[in-house]
Amino acid sequence: MNIYYVNGEFVERDKAAIPIDDLAVLRGCGACDVMRTYNGKPYLLKEHIKRLRRSAKEIGLLVPWSSNDIERIIFETLKINKLTREATIRTIITGGSSTDFCMPQGKSRLLVLITKIPEFPRQWYEKGVKIITISAQRDIPSAKSISYIPATLALKKAHTQKAVEALYVNKDNFVTECTTSNLFAFIKDSLVTPEKDVLNGITRQVILSITEKKFKIEKRQIHLHELLMADEIFITGTNKGIVPVVKINKTVINTGRVGERTKKVIKILSNYVLDFK
Repeated sequence: MNIYYVNGEFVERDKAAIPIDDLAVLRGCGACDVMRTYNGKPYLLKEHIKRLRRSAKEIGLLVPWSSNDIERIIFETLKINKLTREATIRTIITGGSSTDFCMPQGKSRLLVLITKIPEFPRQWYEKGVKIITISAQRDIPSAKSISYIPATLALKKAHTQKAVEALYVNKDNFVTECTTSNLFAFIKDSLVTPEKDVLNGITRQVILSITEKKFKIEKRQIHLHELLMADEIFITGTNKGIVPVVKINKTVINTGRVGERTKKVIKILSNYVLDFK
């Protein structure tokens, strides 16, 4: 049975709870971050904690724990769970209890949830996937919050169309990011990724770093029409890694097959991860 850390206590998953007056329950107010383990150790832990703290502060939440505190708690939670396989680590800072049921009052709670890492279909990586577009944009793109209603609805719509993700498109028809993924595209001789109004994903940062000597990198706006004409497209995320995209809505991307440059990026990331100890 999974053991969760709930604001100072280690609790069995089925008994884990927070008060009903916590703004995470009442208003969906809270910051979160998701990381995974490799060889049983949190991958890019410091970067994830830094983003968690930044997200909390951007939505006005008190963060009374130091980065070292959060790091120690994560390691303790991993240890008590006695993992036998790789895991996903979800760390959450809630809005805390509030007497007016609306405004944070400096009573944030810290939660750490350890679960088995999800297994994605092999076909995603070998054949590529379909995604759809949604006219939407997150309220505070630079903060990773627990408010996921728009994303949940978008993913539900995607699944009804046999797609695995939904790509946000703003009012000017520029693409930004997916519900839980960042976007990359090979357009002519460049590897391009949106920079404005997106969450700076940790996997995104890694890919930009490890490919800068292999490809010409552009961080800029991408119009939907330009994206549909791209040579290759892929999406990225902590758990899913790099997933090739071969279809957007009804448009087949290039030949409809996983591109050679995308395969190269997958290999580069795989080798990078192998060096993590």
